[in-house]
Amino acid sequence: MLNSKDYAVRDLALQKKIRNIFVQQLRGLPQGGLATNKVNGKVYYYHVINGEKCYLGTGDNPIVQKLQKKHFIETSIKRIDKNCRLMNRLITGYASVDPEDIMEASPRAYQLLPKSCFAMVGINNQRGWGYESYERYMGYPEQLNNKTLKGDFVRSKSEAIIANMLFVKKIEYHYEEELVLGEYTFAPDFKIAVKSQRKCKLLEHFGLIGDKDYRDTCMWKIRTYLEFGYRPYEDILFTYDDKDGHINTVDIDKVIESFCR
Repeated sequence: MLNSKDYAVRDLALQKKIRNIFVQQLRGLPQGGLATNKVNGKVYYYHVINGEKCYLGTGDNPIVQKLQKKHFIETSIKRIDKNCRLMNRLITGYASVDPEDIMEASPRAYQLLPKSCFAMVGINNQRGWGYESYERYMGYPEQLNNKTLKGDFVRSKSEAIIANMLFVKKIEYHYEEELVLGEYTFAPDFKIAVKSQRKCKLLEHFGLIGDKDYRDTCMWKIRTYLEFGYRPYEDILFTYDDKDGHINTVDIDKVIESFCR
């Protein structure tokens, strides 16, 4: 279920970031403002400080452009400050009607809702979905050597790290759930329940990109996903080790936080 509070929190952070940039840009800009006079259809500018006018000529004058930039920044900051006040009020007072949020805030007797409560708002209950049975790929079981915090066994240390990151963040997932695309049966590394969007996204992690044959297989898989309508970021995510097999958990954490919440 869409949550206006989540969007407000993100927008608030963005506007604060932009405000900091604007404040820095104000430094060194001239004091005062501009006035104009129009003669024969042409605009001429004056620099106004404490009521005194100094002729600047046309808009090509660097001082004119700096004062125009200053006006833009000051006006933007005023609007950002107003927006931030409004968003803070929304964030503080917003009450979610997501069934999961209501369950968490309810007394114990009401913390398990019937499916009809979710159906009324047009969503599915994703709580516990990660532990439900599913058609898991059973090929090459001898490669499943890395145990995760959830209790799964996965094929690589990088996959174990990603699984543990999802588990710690309380993001539910299935590991290698079979997916049929035309004549092919895929086993995406992760199928992730994205709570904010009430949908699932796939995540494929490519770990051996330094190997040409593996890299060619990766490109074929990416192409096949795209051919079947899977949109990057919207439906499927791709993460990678570097060519030497090292995983960058900071980058992967950014992907999870940005697209899997």
